Amino acid sequence: MAKSENSKSNFIHPSAKVHPSNDPDSDPNSYSLEKFRLYETRARFYLIGSDRNKRFFRVLKIDRSEPSDLNISEDPVVYSPHEIKSLLQRIAEGNRATGGLIFVAKVFGIAGCIKFLESYYLILVTRRRQIGCICGHAIYGIDESQLITIPHVTIQSDLAHSKNELRYKKLLSSVDLTKDFFYSYTYPIMQSLQKNVLSMGEEGMPYENIFVWNAFLTQAIRSRCNNTIWTIALVHGHFKQIRLSIFGRDFGVSLISRRSRHFAGTRYLKRGVNDRGRVANDVETEQIVLDEEAGSRKGKMSSVVQMRGSIPLFWSQEASRFSPKPDIILQRYDPTYEATKLHFEDLAKRYGNPIIVLNLIKTVEKRPREMMLRREFANAVGYLNQILSEENHLKFIHWDFHKFAKSKSANVLAVLGAVASEALDLTGFYYSGKPITVKRRATQLSRTSTGRDASIRDLRAGSGDVARIGSSNETLNSLINRDRESDSSQQIRNNNYNGAAPCFQSGVLRTNCIDCLDRTNVAQYAYGLAALGRQLHAMGLTDMPKVDPDSTIAAALMDMYISMGDALAQQYGGSAAHNTVFPERQGKWKATTQSREFLKSIKRYYSNAYTDGEKQDAINLYSSLLILFICFYRVRLPLVTKSCLLGNILTIYIKPTKVKALIPCFMCCLISFARGFNKWGNRKVVRFRFITSQKPRLWYNFKLLV
Repeated sequence: MAKSENSKSNFIHPSAKVHPSNDPDSDPNSYSLEKFRLYETRARFYLIGSDRNKRFFRVLKIDRSEPSDLNISEDPVVYSPHEIKSLLQRIAEGNRATGGLIFVAKVFGIAGCIKFLESYYLILVTRRRQIGCICGHAIYGIDESQLITIPHVTIQSDLAHSKNELRYKKLLSSVDLTKDFFYSYTYPIMQSLQKNVLSMGEEGMPYENIFVWNAFLTQAIRSRCNNTIWTIALVHGHFKQIRLSIFGRDFGVSLISRRSRHFAGTRYLKRGVNDRGRVANDVETEQIVLDEEAGSRKGKMSSVVQMRGSIPLFWSQEASRFSPKPDIILQRYDPTYEATKLHFEDLAKRYGNPIIVLNLIKTVEKRPREMMLRREFANAVGYLNQILSEENHLKFIHWDFHKFAKSKSANVLAVLGAVASEALDLTGFYYSGKPITVKRRATQLSRTSTGRDASIRDLRAGSGDVARIGSSNETLNSLINRDRESDSSQQIRNNNYNGAAPCFQSGVLRTNCIDCLDRTNVAQYAYGLAALGRQLHAMGLTDMPKVDPDSTIAAALMDMYISMGDALAQQYGGSAAHNTVFPERQGKWKATTQSREFLKSIKRYYSNAYTDGEKQDAINLYSSLLILFICFYRVRLPLVTKSCLLGNILTIYIKPTKVKALIPCFMCCLISFARGFNKWGNRKVVRFRFITSQKPRLWYNFKLLV
């Protein structure tokens, strides 16, 4: 049951969040630029931005006379169509002697600005497509992007055309912005609907959000212009939107997955947690339901958020070309579980309490692999619950997915649906109500105290283990029956949804398996289906807070989660998601399913063994980890004969007679890199590899946490 909050604060409509007036005279900070045209002269680039209807224009000037510096200035004047045409004519006339004013490209936003060895580059979106709409705000995907060199070719040095420079450009180009990246000019798509409603009054896009992947690449432009109207905030993950109908009433369902840029990477190269509490494969999934009038004062809307993430322990798997299932290694033992604690504190800050952990890994194996992590994870949660207040205890649910699914009579979705119902009772979900009244800060929301915490108590690791359900049909039936018996009481509890007061989600369900891909996706669908029933009932579209699993609505939602699961698995694991539950539910032929799963396994193995390294380098480059080269090339070391940077490993070739000078060489690099990272406020792991230039080569490896 969602939490409701009555307030006497200002009357605000939920669709008002960052809805641009497109009137710079009435509010110069509220409008957005959506269409751009790029022009060039020998000395400058001119980026002309306009609103959607081309009623007013702004000008951004980019200097081209500096080979290695970025000089950007924003014209404060807001131009009319006639005035901007006159301005371009004057610029063309004034530069006629040096080639005039040349049209370069039609642009839909700046995705970033980056410098490798010398020159700065602009990353521009040149083609877009609309993939959805939330409360009247258009959501776009990218069809084409272009990399533009800022300095004029006549002032570029040989370094701008060196092999290393070309290699970095190729690495950047390997990040395909046309796949699984999306953005909006007017709606903060990196935040949940509930958070957008509760954060009204804030100006500009929140680029510091963990789900904005080009935050670093756009920082230089945003800081110089002191606004965000020239850049677009890219979210990586998955976006899917469909229209459905029930009893003649239309409504829309949107499924949004947002992948965190922190500790991001590929399957075997990013596992577990880092020292700052960031986990690998951290993905937030939001399910939004909007009726046909959403965005108007008569419309209603609802959303629910869940998340997935790697097990927050220090563990890894070494990718191997000879072993498709490498051993799981617990890298180090932390008796106080400090990194795990930081992770759950971050979740509480993002979503509130309670935090419900659904752990789907194996409990029994002939060769211990997953069960080692299960034991250590349970110990970590138990330790943290001893130091947390009772109301903030982590609710740990362990259920051996594979063990239960092996049974021919097993109904995996029924069990997961019952667990999802329990979790929704604890966290609730967001429902807008009728024209709503909300407080300005989410932290002011009060959580109603009820006795429903006891309903999930038997699922906690400390007092019970859901894995036992797999061997007890009686226990399984009792859990499912309890869920059915709660429908009538749930209907009574949901009557308050039809009132004027909004309801809010406090807390989140965190699901994980080993990869947080295949089993996790099934569990997230079960949660989404349970939530959809409550959302439709709250909006007055159904009489019962439950969706029939065999209905067309459930089938459409399953297709959405299958599409999401395949996209997330491709990004992290290198293939579509493994799945046997959904095909069986859809009645597909088992032999066909098995052959497809086999091909997925081969594709995933090949990607993990041969291509993930380059993919990880590209991710590092896009999320600013490769800023190292700026520092290194400003250091003049006579000992160095050549260098090579790949990922976060800097290989330095030195003269063979100067091996004794490794320490001062290393210290120079250390100081330079530390200064560079302090400049950008990052804290990363850096490896230095020194190699003598002649055979026999001597390798010296250093690992530094800056």
